[in-house]
Amino acid sequence: MKNLLLRIYDYFAVHRRALWIGFAVVFAALVALAATLRYNEDIMDFLPITEEERAALDAYQSQDAAAQLVLIIDGGEEDRRYDALDEIEVLLSAQGYQLSLEMDPTEQIAELYAQLPCLIADSVYDRFDSLFTPEAVRAALLRDRTILNTPGSSFLAPAIQNDPLGLVQLPSFQTSLASSKNYAFLESPYGGTETQKNAALVDSLQDATEAIAASFPELNIRWTGAPVIAVGNARRIKTDTLLCISLSAVLIILLLAYAFPRRRDICLILLSVSVGWVTGMAVLHMITPAVSAVVLGIGSVLIGIAVNYPLHLLVHQRYTSSVRQTLDEVLSPLIVGNITTVGAFLTLVPMQATALRHLGIFASAMLVGTILFCLFVLPHLMSADPTRIREIKFPFVHRTSSSAHCPLYIVHFTLFLCTILAGLYLWLCPYDRFDSNLNHINYMTAQQREDMSAFDVKTDDAARWADYWSSHDPQALIATIRNEAAAAGFRPEAFQPFYDHLTSVGKDATTISVGGLMAKISERLSDNFDYIGACCSLIVFIFLWISFKRFSLALIAFVPMALSWIWILAIMQLCSLQFNIVNIILATFIFGQGDDYTIFIVEGILYERRTGKAILPQYSQSIILSALIMLIGIGILVFAVHPAMHSLGVVTLIGMVVVLLMAFTVPPFLYSMWQKISNNKYVSTTDY
Repeated sequence: MKNLLLRIYDYFAVHRRALWIGFAVVFAALVALAATLRYNEDIMDFLPITEEERAALDAYQSQDAAAQLVLIIDGGEEDRRYDALDEIEVLLSAQGYQLSLEMDPTEQIAELYAQLPCLIADSVYDRFDSLFTPEAVRAALLRDRTILNTPGSSFLAPAIQNDPLGLVQLPSFQTSLASSKNYAFLESPYGGTETQKNAALVDSLQDATEAIAASFPELNIRWTGAPVIAVGNARRIKTDTLLCISLSAVLIILLLAYAFPRRRDICLILLSVSVGWVTGMAVLHMITPAVSAVVLGIGSVLIGIAVNYPLHLLVHQRYTSSVRQTLDEVLSPLIVGNITTVGAFLTLVPMQATALRHLGIFASAMLVGTILFCLFVLPHLMSADPTRIREIKFPFVHRTSSSAHCPLYIVHFTLFLCTILAGLYLWLCPYDRFDSNLNHINYMTAQQREDMSAFDVKTDDAARWADYWSSHDPQALIATIRNEAAAAGFRPEAFQPFYDHLTSVGKDATTISVGGLMAKISERLSDNFDYIGACCSLIVFIFLWISFKRFSLALIAFVPMALSWIWILAIMQLCSLQFNIVNIILATFIFGQGDDYTIFIVEGILYERRTGKAILPQYSQSIILSALIMLIGIGILVFAVHPAMHSLGVVTLIGMVVVLLMAFTVPPFLYSMWQKISNNKYVSTTDY
């Protein structure tokens, strides 16, 4: 393949006009396709859900609770709180908003307990048998009587009617209702998903309440609810994105300007990545008419990978006498690295989540487009003069051959010892690598989390309730409660709502348990995480074996990536960090970068052994530049406030440092050990 590409280079070196006409036609077609691609902002595209489950989530989003804004007033005396509510009602009525001032705790609790089977935690299900004995029922009913005889607790009567045995624990909700707070409600006319329109509504409501709050300095008046949280998330993401992108753009430009004093080289790097980006968008358009805008936002991470290809060519030209010689020495690692990385991203295509499939297609097409431009067009744009760059030093990189490139054996021993300890730590202290709680990547202020906790109820799959009663007799429990009710001072019919829950098992098959649905989705996401890791590893190793034609050389190139994941998982566990629905995508990105770096180091070692020319310093410089760009571009998100964006930065920072360390230290050491074991002084050209 290398000889074929060199012959193509020789042909176009003579027939430049054919090259430029062909490139102009192809690029114009790609731009036309990319320009007509439409975008949407449906975050559910990232969830591995079926059409039925999507309909269920849409139905939940359309419910009143998802569109309800809550006005909370606390502090001060009760009369002052009601005065403030009255003034806010008058002001909002003048603006056309209807505020529901009265919150009847009895109605709220009755409505909440209407979904009793969905409110019971797994730990309570495990104790069902012990909770339904006559002795336990008697104790529960006596406890209920004591609660109802307590002054001010009459509003809990609906909870006891629906749940006399205390199967559901809602201390936060009950405490909030009984505390010195006043609540009022307003339903957004835009629903819970129209963030842009809700933003204007929230601003209007906050301006109105701030005007009233000036007359009540002793009160704390604020809005919360799903629309308020959604607006806060959107604004936090925009703020963090603008700040981080601005900062990273400045730092990357400064880095490139430092490394490449000649502005022409910087323009060629940007042109190469731009062609790849347009290619990715054009291919997406041929597969789907619309794509999530978030896909392209996350796809910006690919710049850190795609920039590898022009970087390697431009940096390596500094050490050669011609562009053709540069191609001859760089083609093999470029092609092998590209194919393995594209293969890693193609593992996203079979996934159930639509956005992840699109991301895999976009990433693969972008990298293929970039490498094709770098192989066929970029060499003819490069100056015949050696590229001038400034070297960036790295502690483990030396300017001599691979024998000196490898640090002292004590360093390698320390690395392997740490790897063994990390592996033992993961084995002895297993942990849940995937965080399935989607609320953990939701941005809320401390006050909002406290307010929302008053209405936040853990929901589990209602099917668990039906499964239990399919093998137990609900009538027996009803009879037990009726028998014990009289002794506790209750009428046998006092708990009819609870009896209805027991006798209606299996009758309402259409009830949607959002908590159970999200649990299933989270379980699939965790399975996808394992799938991505296994498939990436298998694809990369197989192609390395095919490329190097030796199992031992493929192993030398693959081991650093395997060790990197052990380190990454151990560091994340030590720091109490987990993968989630957002940063799980970085698994393929980090793997793609890691195999690129390792392949270049191994190819460099083989080239040095075959020719005697020290080529690793050139490879090392482009690797360092690429890693720094990736760290700056995505690692800068570690300073973001939004949890999801911050997690992207943290994982990138950990992953890139680890894969860079492993790429520079492990392959030279393993190769030298393999030489000693096999008694080979060099590897012939037939070995790869």
